[in-house]
Amino acid sequence: MNAKSLLSSAVLLSLWLAAPIAASAEKTSWIKSQGSRAALELDVLSKSAGWSMDDVDAEVSTFGLSFALVGQLQWRKRLHLDAELPLAYGNVSASFRSSRLGVDESSSAGSFLFGNPTIGAHYARALSRKVAVFGGGALSIPVLTDPNADARATLQATAPARAYVDLHRLIPEHFPLRARGGVEAEVATRLVYRADTAVMLALPTGGGDVDLVLEQGNELELRGEGALGGGLRLQAALTLARDDMAQLALEPFVSYTPEKPGFYGRAGLLVALDAPLGFGLAEDKVATLRLAVGHRF
Repeated sequence: MNAKSLLSSAVLLSLWLAAPIAASAEKTSWIKSQGSRAALELDVLSKSAGWSMDDVDAEVSTFGLSFALVGQLQWRKRLHLDAELPLAYGNVSASFRSSRLGVDESSSAGSFLFGNPTIGAHYARALSRKVAVFGGGALSIPVLTDPNADARATLQATAPARAYVDLHRLIPEHFPLRARGGVEAEVATRLVYRADTAVMLALPTGGGDVDLVLEQGNELELRGEGALGGGLRLQAALTLARDDMAQLALEPFVSYTPEKPGFYGRAGLLVALDAPLGFGLAEDKVATLRLAVGHRF
């Protein structure tokens, strides 16, 4: 066999070996817990509340912008490495006016800060062509220690943005440990159901209390024949170490997810449904614009 024939045979063999992998990747593009990807997640929360009595007017406004670089790297066939780098900017402003008292004052506080970087790993596998499961854990490096007044204003403006889910990113003076798992299933043609559960144990680093939060989410996504789709996500966060407070939130979203590896995106509006953060469309409640853009490879 000459060199040209040997080269041709090698090329054909490599294409034959790669074809099943590519086809498999396209058929399972709805499985988020598998493969390698990197994304930028952005949350925008703006709210205000005002009070008036006689000639006294007061108003408090908050604006929060939190974003995170999120990565998932397939290290082994079913083992994946995870990383998150959160950042945040927030501002809280207040004003007080009274003509009778001759007072017209305003103040504001806020800053840009780095959140707690997170590293972890999870195991993911397909049980069949229609069902996949995953499970793993992570730890966050507690960089938010002894926050000053500006940093606390930023946390006040940004921490509620996800309705108490993913608190490990911005919880101050704690060492967060997190275990999570879930299932993804194609329940009908182009209709995907996802369920995820996570438990966050946050150990105090500055003499505070232990925080324990249970997170649970359910999501239905309907994909079109192309890359566009949309759906609903219903989530709950239950604080177990304090007053057993449950917070519900609903997120309608639209998505762009090509079958082949490449860029993808998602836009949603997370609306808190009950107290203390809801109803989200009312004054001084939580309705967060959520955006994400990433690349799957």
